Amino acid sequence: MDLTLHLNPPPTEWGEVRRGALYGIGLKEAEKIIARYGESPYRARQLVEWLYHRHVEDWQGVSNLPKSLLGKLKREFLLKSLTLKESVKSHAGQSVKFLFETQDHHLLESVLIRQQGRETVCVSTQLGCKMKCVFCASGRSFNRSLMAGEIVEQVVWVEKNLGKRVSNVVFMGMGEPLDNFEATMKALEILQADWGFRLGAKRITVSTVGLTPRIEEFVKRMGGRVRLSISLHASDEKKRNELVPINRRYSLRGLVRTLTKIHERLKREITFEYTLLEGVNDTPEEARGVVTIAKPLRAKVNLIPYNPIREESFKRPSRERVENFREILLKAGIRVTVRQTAGRDIDAACGQLRLDREGID
Repeated sequence: MDLTLHLNPPPTEWGEVRRGALYGIGLKEAEKIIARYGESPYRARQLVEWLYHRHVEDWQGVSNLPKSLLGKLKREFLLKSLTLKESVKSHAGQSVKFLFETQDHHLLESVLIRQQGRETVCVSTQLGCKMKCVFCASGRSFNRSLMAGEIVEQVVWVEKNLGKRVSNVVFMGMGEPLDNFEATMKALEILQADWGFRLGAKRITVSTVGLTPRIEEFVKRMGGRVRLSISLHASDEKKRNELVPINRRYSLRGLVRTLTKIHERLKREITFEYTLLEGVNDTPEEARGVVTIAKPLRAKVNLIPYNPIREESFKRPSRERVENFREILLKAGIRVTVRQTAGRDIDAACGQLRLDREGID
């Protein structure tokens, strides 16, 4: 009996993978499994709670499911699909970077960030990224999108390492979440469900570089509950075309138009992520351009001083330039923060550790 075709199917290029993993199934999928095995319906909730509440790592630890059921599950499914290969802690202990290996032998990264009393895990949604933002390490290569289970399993591993539940999850790791739309939606369901991780929607943020049609679909599906963060990085079309190539397909003008509709309809907070590159997009003119976009939307702006990757093709702006940019936004009434660089000593920017370990140029 092949259940994996309907539950958590591996991508077709995974020739050597024979079984799906249970992490990534929802309550409805668990109910289908239990029904096919002829077990009582309440076993489905027990199963998913073992996964997402107790983070079971092997079948020996499951105490309230019948041995006959456990035997069937063991034959049909893997429990987990990721293997922890490496973890690197920053000197101050504020960040921990995790390097995982998938069943088809690719590497992906997650980061735990401890700041301001919160434990936030930054998860990846793809192996690499197709968006190819010119300053981003993740865009140097692309293998495939992750399954929902591979996304939520990152949270499981981090919580195991941390010894307690994380307080926040941000979809800001490797990949473009809305380019892996259905898997991202499934992961969001699991993170929020009472049988899942029980995270409040306001504790989850999904970041996108600006896939405009998907943004509208995302907001419709999520009802505006999960926080939305837009990777802006430039305030005019020409510069954004250079830094964020997808802007040539989904223009900044169209993006702002879509965000305006969302803001007027849902009255939900929008955040702009803005990576500051010395001499490129950190000028007073650019800051004033950001004001013209953010102010009508009452959007918050999160400034991110660039974290250089290996060949230093772009540079991190000085503290003075960052502060000047911030002051222009503040004086215009924009809510603005500067992201603290808790993990510079462990190359905490997305994809950097993977670049080194896989030897990607």
